[in-house]
Amino acid sequence: MATKFFEAFQKVGYNFGDNEAPVLFDNLTAYVDIIDSLKENAAFYNKYTILPEDRPDTVSFKLYGTVDYYWTFFLMNDDLRRDGWPIYTNKIDDIAMSKYPNRTLTTTANIADRFYPGQRFEGLTSGTVGTVVKRNLDLGQIIYDSGGNNLNDGEILQLTAASLAGTDITDPNISVRSDSKQVDSVHHYEDADGVTQDIDPHTYSIPATYTAVTYRERLIDANENLREIIVLKPDVVGGAASEFKAFMQNEQN
Repeated sequence: MATKFFEAFQKVGYNFGDNEAPVLFDNLTAYVDIIDSLKENAAFYNKYTILPEDRPDTVSFKLYGTVDYYWTFFLMNDDLRRDGWPIYTNKIDDIAMSKYPNRTLTTTANIADRFYPGQRFEGLTSGTVGTVVKRNLDLGQIIYDSGGNNLNDGEILQLTAASLAGTDITDPNISVRSDSKQVDSVHHYEDADGVTQDIDPHTYSIPATYTAVTYRERLIDANENLREIIVLKPDVVGGAASEFKAFMQNEQN
């Protein structure tokens, strides 16, 4: 049985499906050269697209007639092992909002020497008070927590007196270019070939061939990419599992 196979493995946290928190699972990073050899030889594997209703155990039963080989999917696919089983499509928004709960403002001002994480500011038009969570200087972004309150495009932000105390910041003000939910803000820009490109955050002159990819879109794309996996062929999986088990037992004895 699969549970006996992993009895000697250390337990680590893994994310499966739409679980909100990692669960303790066998350490699947402890694999051997046999798996790498199989991944490099197309004669030993087929391609499979994970369906929305699929789970590792159900896919194993669908392909092999037993749930015992679910673990091979994670060893055969590095992205799956690193990022976990793809989540249900209708859960993407919940996951995205949980992972990126703040707001993002962009500015063409130089913020390298001000608006540090932890500093607080106030919008002089909206009255919104926020705390800087982090910055992305390459995109002129300030990710901030304001309890959900937004800023107005074009308004002036001013660091609070408490945030200025003890600093040598001479200009506590910047102008807001745009403001949005973090999940819908730009994560990066790509060219027509899908290659990430730099921009000038002080001009925000974006070439027409560049496409903005938001945090939400990036999460959706990454989740969809997890669905395309390689799986051991039915006539190979049993022998590969036995050899893998024997090797691991020898290594741990």
